[in-house]
Amino acid sequence: MAELLDMLASGAPTDAFETLLDDDSRLGGTAGSTPDVKAAVWRAMRVHVHIQRGRTREAGLAALVDAARELASPHDSMAALLHAITRRARQLLHVDMAYIALLDEEQRYSRVHATDGHTSSLSVGLRLPVDGVAAVDQPDGAPFATHNLLADERITLSPAFEEMARAEDLRAVIAVPLGDRSHHHRGVLYVASRKVRHFTADERSLIGSLGILAGLYMETTRARLAAQARTAELEARLSQLTATAEDAHEHHDFQTALLDILFSEDDLHATAAAGAEWLGGNIAVYHADGELRTAAGEPADVDDPAALAAVPGLRTGEPAMVDLGVWVAPLCWQQEHLGTLVLRGPERMTERERGRLRLLARTIVLVLRRDALAAGPTGETRDRWLDDALGDERRAPDRLAERASRIGLDLAEPYLVLVAKPEGELLCPAQAWAGSYVQRVNGLRGSRDGNLVLLLPGADASGAAREVSSALESALGAPVSVGAAGPLTGAAKVHDGYREAVRCADTVIALGVVGGAASARDLGFVGALMSRNRDAAGFVEQVIGPVIDYDRERSADLLPTLQAYFEEGGSPTYAAARLHVHTNTVTRRLDRVKDLLGPGWQKPDQALEIQLALRLLRVRDLLEHRPVTARTPRLPARP
Repeated sequence: MAELLDMLASGAPTDAFETLLDDDSRLGGTAGSTPDVKAAVWRAMRVHVHIQRGRTREAGLAALVDAARELASPHDSMAALLHAITRRARQLLHVDMAYIALLDEEQRYSRVHATDGHTSSLSVGLRLPVDGVAAVDQPDGAPFATHNLLADERITLSPAFEEMARAEDLRAVIAVPLGDRSHHHRGVLYVASRKVRHFTADERSLIGSLGILAGLYMETTRARLAAQARTAELEARLSQLTATAEDAHEHHDFQTALLDILFSEDDLHATAAAGAEWLGGNIAVYHADGELRTAAGEPADVDDPAALAAVPGLRTGEPAMVDLGVWVAPLCWQQEHLGTLVLRGPERMTERERGRLRLLARTIVLVLRRDALAAGPTGETRDRWLDDALGDERRAPDRLAERASRIGLDLAEPYLVLVAKPEGELLCPAQAWAGSYVQRVNGLRGSRDGNLVLLLPGADASGAAREVSSALESALGAPVSVGAAGPLTGAAKVHDGYREAVRCADTVIALGVVGGAASARDLGFVGALMSRNRDAAGFVEQVIGPVIDYDRERSADLLPTLQAYFEEGGSPTYAAARLHVHTNTVTRRLDRVKDLLGPGWQKPDQALEIQLALRLLRVRDLLEHRPVTARTPRLPARP
């Protein structure tokens, strides 16, 4: 008995108990007690069978739980779920092959959609009767099992199914419906072995449970995929509606922006800049004679002779593409050709975008006519010259000078450039005041980037800035900040003077001086520090540029001498010791500095600016890891 208990405890195989029954010597006892011992062995064998069956059932249920966990996870497609079901069915019963046949929409036949363990291509896509395997007296929806498919007389096979079964050498087969038996199933799960095998009741129950779970997961996956498809369709429709709404909103905003330009009396450049921002690319506006009037956007450096040559050949006034990415729109007022609008950028334009280009062209025509009516015949020509001079710093100075002489401008005499910054809606009345003011002083007026720009004859930039600021405050009833640059000479200096005047006006505003007026000389280094552009290179050029040029041209050492002079407290003797030269050498160099920078270079105000310029130059050179020498290149002016 002890040996039997040990065998049960250790999980000995069944043949170990059979060997014990056949070995009388191991049973022990007398001849009369042998039957009782054998009966005990038989009872132990039944206990062993129940234990093994329980273990097998436990393992099967664990595998079923694992299969349910895998099938419950989301699958990207129904095919992926079906392949997972067939693979798990094979693993659950340790069979050779599994496949799933699903009913068609009208349920006239079923087709194999997924297989696992197949050795031929006959099973994939196999078309079967609705029953698949027709069994005699088989209850509807109940699992069907056979230990030998081809020899079972209860079964009627379709020719296609029989061909597949012989090709795969299938013997034992279980067929279970997919889904709950209380509902009409959508397909059948088949598991098959290539050996004759009698499936136990536990195995049939186990695979039946898998069929129920598989059917439920198929329904949930089908519903989830349908919901995802519907969601994607709705998202696509929503995206299309959103794009349409955004396009309409953008078109409305573009129309509003153009109307604001007309009512705010912004200049032609502002109109072109708005068009370049909305349409993308570069907008150029040309006179009727082909001369560039203004340009905005990227790329900035363009040349459009071919585009202009194509304009006479256009049959309508609508925008047209004359080259890849080059669009032209004639600017016409009634029968008068005012010029041409050229857009460089988009290779293709939708009908809505072409409509925007057409709207931009018509707005530019209105701007041109408005400016012409406001300025009169003479004023239009003079103000056009100032607009052109401010609009493009690359414009040829000789051509600007020639045009200036034709309208009575003598740019050989000193002139000033003033920039006033009236608040918002005050720009329009400020321009009206400027129209009469420039007529009295024989100057020019214009607008740029929301600023009022004046070109006036004279040499006192500070006095002119204060005069204009005071006059504007009297006319508008509100303080106006003004910046001034000059005196200047020559057509090439107009654009540079405008930039300097803007920096001065920005500095006045940054300092919080409402209605202030100043020139670059008034601000000194404060302008470089407080200006919105912070043009340090321009400040260094303005303060010590002549010294830098002198050193470069003559390989002199005035710049190091200036640095040593200030670092040694203004002592020529200590500066000479620092430079390892004679004191007389330092004195001669400082005399040359006096000639270059003026007699007041040692006075506190100018000396402070010189020291600041030297420090900026030294910091620049330290960042570039180069010592300051006579060959140190000059800082380029900031564009």
